[in-house]
Amino acid sequence: MEKDEVARIGKLYTRHGVVETPALFPVINPSKQYVELSRIRDLGFSQVITNAYIIKGTYGDSARDLGIHELLGWDGPLMTDSGAYQILQYGYVDVNPDEILRYQVEIGSDIGVILDIPTGYPRPRDLVEVEVNETVRRARRAILMLRELDPDHRMLIVGPTQGGVYGDILAYSARVVSELPFDIYAIGSPTTLLQSYNFTNIVKMILTVKSTVPAGKPIHLFGVGHPLIMPLAVALGVDIFDSASYMLYANDDRVILSSRTVRLGELDRGYVLDGCGKSAGELLEMGKEERVRLIAQHNLWVLSRELAEIKQRIREHDLWGYVAQKARQHPSLYRAYVALSRSPLFSKLVSKLASGLKVNAAQLNILDEADLARPEVQWAGFRLRRLIEGMGDLNNALVIIGDYDEPFIRTQVAGELIRLGVRVFLYHGAYGLIPIELSDVYPFSQTTRVNLRPRRVSLKVGNALIIVEDRYRDVVKYIRCEGECTVLYVDSLKNIKAYERYIRSLLTGNPQP
Repeated sequence: MEKDEVARIGKLYTRHGVVETPALFPVINPSKQYVELSRIRDLGFSQVITNAYIIKGTYGDSARDLGIHELLGWDGPLMTDSGAYQILQYGYVDVNPDEILRYQVEIGSDIGVILDIPTGYPRPRDLVEVEVNETVRRARRAILMLRELDPDHRMLIVGPTQGGVYGDILAYSARVVSELPFDIYAIGSPTTLLQSYNFTNIVKMILTVKSTVPAGKPIHLFGVGHPLIMPLAVALGVDIFDSASYMLYANDDRVILSSRTVRLGELDRGYVLDGCGKSAGELLEMGKEERVRLIAQHNLWVLSRELAEIKQRIREHDLWGYVAQKARQHPSLYRAYVALSRSPLFSKLVSKLASGLKVNAAQLNILDEADLARPEVQWAGFRLRRLIEGMGDLNNALVIIGDYDEPFIRTQVAGELIRLGVRVFLYHGAYGLIPIELSDVYPFSQTTRVNLRPRRVSLKVGNALIIVEDRYRDVVKYIRCEGECTVLYVDSLKNIKAYERYIRSLLTGNPQP
């Protein structure tokens, strides 16, 4: 398994093959599928999901006799939903939880889902509490039933968590459901939030569930399939998505692009949709059915490319760099990204699962305060605090504020300062005080920053000297020094050698001109 902080590339083993995660399961309509399954496979999807409730109502015993794979003509991993989406849409389904669970086993689903009660939005809190308790009851019963229905554990089973925007209820649901031996834990009901671009609440839901369930278990985010939100969701620990967005949007002549969704009529007639090779003008002149098929094909292609990019960024250990780029493509997504910097749950998740250690890591760009929430920055902060606390009481310290062309530890000046026998720190606007010995360690030496307010830091020391390049004079006020503190302004750190005698005398308590 490859990791980048909380994100990961993994393998999910089913009877009909291995699914490499993060993965999207395109929703298949058992009654009318515009994009042929063979084309879906060609577009990069080795797995699909269909609706067991609709299959049961349409095919009944025939699906039992043939098996779901034979019925649909699909030989890869196949997941079935239980009808919960219909509850969200229509308020009810004409089947009971035991019946639909048994049916999924009997038709040979590789991955089945219990019939939970999805949390709509908006929804009164007292009603959500009742529905979540019923979902929990069904989850417990499903695990007991499967011991008899599927003793060989041929079907992986999904345990949905519910509660929506009520964080405490969702946390309760996640805690109770995660105590049951489900193969996959799912975050239910983000669809209505996604439709209104309420990405902030979706992020809160992901953090609540991911912080609660066992770290090694796959996380499924139901009903999400858009390039805007997928990179951030994966970065927060989501492994699996399912969505009918490619088809629903196509039916409405809406085209999915990497940073947005647009109506076909809003595109220039010469604009070519890469996923189907047709221009907007050509599509507008087609009949409805053919146009829908080709737009749906294009939408799937965009989703497939997005997943490929996400996986590549994980392999390059740069998914958060990509997330930061994406966040600035839509105001609602940026608000969700900013919210991470104020989220205790996210900090908890980073400290629990992120490592902060990267090989051949890419440049880390801090464009504004929001980027300080990135796991690399948070982990570096944890590490620095522990390290400085472990130094104990400092008698003498030297703080350098300025710029240098290379990692400071590798410079001749650094060697001369270290030989003074004092603790040397570099001041960094994103991280605070960095011991000079770590100046060439990731992420300190790979970080660039723009539009960032200086970070306030405290230095407890008997005697401190702060050397500041003239253009950073304003930064000094952000350093609170407990003990004797002297500030020396220089025109350039490169000329620091000229001040060596003066520096030495200040630090030894015997100032000389």
